[in-house]
Amino acid sequence: MTMRFSYRLSLLHAPLLCLPLLLFGCGEAPKPGRGVPVSGTVTLGGKPLAEADVYFTNETFVGVAKTDAEGRYRLVQGALPGNNRVSISKYEGGPNPALGNPQPGDDGTDAGQLAAAEMGWGAMKKKSNGPKQLVPADYSNPSTTKLTCSVPPEGAEGLDFNL
Repeated sequence: MTMRFSYRLSLLHAPLLCLPLLLFGCGEAPKPGRGVPVSGTVTLGGKPLAEADVYFTNETFVGVAKTDAEGRYRLVQGALPGNNRVSISKYEGGPNPALGNPQPGDDGTDAGQLAAAEMGWGAMKKKSNGPKQLVPADYSNPSTTKLTCSVPPEGAEGLDFNL
């Protein structure tokens, strides 16, 4: 006695067969408008530039990083593949003026803490006449920077800037 088993493929089963393709796809490619990983080191006068702000800017996206004590950076959101303008800035003697005027509660401080900080900054400003940009204007101004970088589609490590 021989048993036959037959199975007919119907339109109801087609979605089940396509489900693995939808879930797993054919590979991972960067999505349009999303950054790819970028990292490197920033030096100024041959020395690591610590606590500097690094910006990779193109027409639709800005990737941002802060350098560590050795001048290393890793863009938090990455950068878009293609041509990017790069600006690097570091202020000494006060807060970055681009950050504006902080308000109580913006960063978890209360009014008393903010007032004490303002008094401290006030004393520093009298001595130093306000914040001083340590990076030359050719590199620190996002709209006039002379630094550019072509970011490959897969991202890049070791994008170093020696200022």
